[in-house]
Parts: sequence; structure tokens; C-alpha cells
Amino acid sequence: MSFYQMMQLGPAVLKPKIKESEDSKEKRKYIAALILKSVLCLIFCISFVSIFSAIFGEDNSIVGVVSVILLLTFRFSNLDFNVKETVFAILGIYAIYAICPYLASISNPYLALMINFISILILIIISCHNIQLSNQSTIVLSYLLLYGYKVNSKEVYINRIFALILGGLIVASIFYFKQRKKKFENRFLDILKDIDIRDPRTRWQIKISIIISTGILIGELLHLERTMWIGFACMSIMQPQKDKVIGRMIERPIFSILGCVVFTVIYFAIPKESVAVIGMLGGIMVGFSATYRWQVVFNTFGALSAAVTIFGLSNAILLRIIANILGALYIWFITNGYGLIKNIFEKFLVIDPNDTL
Repeated sequence: MSFYQMMQLGPAVLKPKIKESEDSKEKRKYIAALILKSVLCLIFCISFVSIFSAIFGEDNSIVGVVSVILLLTFRFSNLDFNVKETVFAILGIYAIYAICPYLASISNPYLALMINFISILILIIISCHNIQLSNQSTIVLSYLLLYGYKVNSKEVYINRIFALILGGLIVASIFYFKQRKKKFENRFLDILKDIDIRDPRTRWQIKISIIISTGILIGELLHLERTMWIGFACMSIMQPQKDKVIGRMIERPIFSILGCVVFTVIYFAIPKESVAVIGMLGGIMVGFSATYRWQVVFNTFGALSAAVTIFGLSNAILLRIIANILGALYIWFITNGYGLIKNIFEKFLVIDPNDTL
């Protein structure tokens, strides 16, 4: 395996290879590949976002973030159907990004619920035919980021549309260049034909769309800032595999709190004007993280680095912890609450257990 090929591997693959390698020279190559990959990736991401920010304004740097996330995703991932049709699907995803998050952000909470639910469901149906690819973790994440970073003027929104057009063209072009030779059995119409409420995949797609959009609604009704963080937590926890849901339900709030603690220690150890460095450090460390819990810890760095300049340290940390605990509790209620409530009714109200609520 060449050094370049090593650099294409993720930490979940490289770390076991480092541990298992008995050849010291090979072990050093794996370590160097992991370090160089993480550093170069961070430099590329910062440069990419900075260019978008310079062209379209600081308020639209989030479009650069979204586009670089999807660019890195679609270098290797796919939508499980024809390559040329996927190119148009990616452009369609960006069209949703250009319209729906903005409409939801200026609507009342209940209309926003409907816009978010329909948009997220469409995105998940398009992108999650092969649920093993976990495309929702980037495609829905991007939608939530655009919803959370609101547009404050007509000029900013027009620039955002142009930024999304450019981002969509870049991502679609890179996808086609990298994957043009791959053959897929499915066409886009096959993805639509496979929608079946009796199928576990379709039921999961509907369930996660409901949970994310209603989780955001709860945050809006509670007048919480950064309601997108609740959406992130719900999306991250609500996996197709039940065992992952249970594990992440516990790990998400615990390791978010740990991330807040570590962030606070670093925050007071460095000059206040260097707080952005903590976000960069988090980005590097995510590149080294092979497990979910440590990804949660280091993703907290990036989230707080941006939020602390707006809300202050204590409020940003409080919002982060509340959002993740609320998201985890909401998932717990959705997955366990119905059965618990039914048992209480049966026990105290002597309901026939054969009846359904």
C-alpha cells in the first residue's frame, strides 16, 4: 500500500493498523499518514471556507462549511443510484438548501415544523437508500447548519443563493469526476419505487425526519438559542441500528459535557483572542478520533468556538449541554416512552392489555 493510499483511510481503519503492525517502519508510515491526513484536511477546509467567506461575505461562510463537508463526503460516498442522475440529485439537494432552511427560519414554529419535516424527509429518502453509508450525517447536518445560521437581510440571502449555486456545482463536479466510472444497478426512479411504509428503511426515514423536526420545534417553543444543536443530537443518536441508538443516547450527553469541560480548561489557558484555535484543534482531533464518544468531545470544540463569541462562555456551554441532554431525553421518550405510558395506564386504570392506545 502506497503512502497516498494510506492517507485515504480513516482513523477507524488506520488506528487498528498502527496497533497491529509489527514492522516499526510500517507503523511509522501509518502514524505519519494519519497525522498528515488530519493536518492537510484541516488546512484545506479552512482555506475553502475562507474563500467562500471572502467572496460571499462572513455571514455566508457557513455555505463554505456545508460545501466542504459534502465535498469530502462525495469524494468516496454515493447515493446508491446512477452517477449522472446523482449529479442532478446533488444539485437538487442544494436547491433545497437554498430555499427551505431560509423559509423555515422566517416562519412561525409550526409552519417551520412542516417545512423542516418535508425537507429533511426528502433529503433522507434521496441520500439514505443505502443506510450503511450514513449520508444523513452530512446531508441533514448541512441543512440544519443553514437553518441555524440565519439570514438577516435580502442582500445576505441573495449572496447565500449564489454561494450555494457555486457550492453545488463544485460538489457535483467532484463527485462526477471521482465516481464517473462506477456502475450502479439502481436508477433514481428505483429509489422512489422502494418507498414502502412496511419496509424498515422507510419507517426509519420517516421516524428520524419526525424526530429531528419535532426536536427543533421543542427548542423553538422553549425559546432556546442554537436549536439546530438539538437537531444535531437527535440526528446523531437516531441510527437505524437499535444498539447504536441505546449507546449514543448515553454517550452523547456525557461526552458533550466532557467536551465542554476540556474546552473551558483550554479557554482559560490561552489568550481570549485565540479562541478560534480551540476550534481548529477540535478539527484536527476529530481526524484522529475512531470512536463516536471522542468525536462528540472534539466536535464540541468547534461548536463552542463559534458560540462563545456570541453568547459568552457560560451561556454557550449551558446551551450546548441543554441541547444534547434534551435531544437524548427526547430520543429516550420516543423509543421507550410509549411503552412506559401504556404500562402505567394498564396498571393504574385497569385497561385491558389487549386494547391498544
